[in-house]
Amino acid sequence: MTDKQFSIKQFDGVQDYARWNDMVGQCRQGSFLFDRRYMDYHAERFSDCSLVVMKGTRFIALFPASVENSTVISHGGLTYGGLLTTRRTTSTDVEASLDVVNNYLASIGIKEVVYKPVPHIYHTTPAEEDLYYLWRNVKMELVARQISSTIDRDNQARFFEIRRRGIKRAMQAGITIECDNDFEGFWAILTQNLDNKYNTAPVHSLDEIKLLAERFPHNIKLYVARHEGRVVAGTVLYLTSMVAHAQYITASPEGKEIGALDALFETVIKTSLNSCRYFDFGISTEQHGLYLNESLIYQKEGFGARATLYDIYQYTL
Repeated sequence: MTDKQFSIKQFDGVQDYARWNDMVGQCRQGSFLFDRRYMDYHAERFSDCSLVVMKGTRFIALFPASVENSTVISHGGLTYGGLLTTRRTTSTDVEASLDVVNNYLASIGIKEVVYKPVPHIYHTTPAEEDLYYLWRNVKMELVARQISSTIDRDNQARFFEIRRRGIKRAMQAGITIECDNDFEGFWAILTQNLDNKYNTAPVHSLDEIKLLAERFPHNIKLYVARHEGRVVAGTVLYLTSMVAHAQYITASPEGKEIGALDALFETVIKTSLNSCRYFDFGISTEQHGLYLNESLIYQKEGFGARATLYDIYQYTL
């Protein structure tokens, strides 16, 4: 039974903006992706249905979400979401919070919830109470399991020989690695590669990624590899307190030929793990995990990365 101390409200972009962002900074699943300055950069693409759980007058949990017809997704514009809680939030608080979230959603006609929990590598302290209560109380089902490749600073594996040879080749070619703001040079290669290989475009436009990098200069960084002054490879990193995540990775034909990505990641991994426990290359799957790109994951494993799961669940109300 839901504790009567708990109540719920829809996020108000004026009234709740500052308190929401303040709580995001305190959450165990904390990520700048939940900051409204990030979430709202593409607000026109999604119908926001974010919720705030109150215990008395205090914010106790956040539920970033969007709605499509009678389905709520937490969140449609983000890689992960779910119920966000602080270190003070107890197990029974989580159960009560999920009860009021689900009761409210049912009351406004929502039939189904797609729940994308924050992977454990992002947790500043253990935070999986939500998975237990949703499994027990609403019988949620696993509908997608995507495999990412992660390096743990405290237990790193050796680089494969093929990666070490690539580093040597790049160094002999005179590759230089630097943290840079040349998003234009990087985006030109990324856009062409995605179009040629997948007939698609980056999730973010050039203007969007530049805007986000300006808003979050400590969280979004571009590293590039240059050869004779030209950008030949690069990666955009999303940095949280726990994880350096490679949001985008690309190399030109020239960069691939001279091993530019190998040299780039030797530097980027070492630099990132000075401040983050994990370096995460991102997923190597398509079709909600049903297709595994074996050559792609082999490349990532060559740097010593091993599996982290990005799961998606679903339940009916």
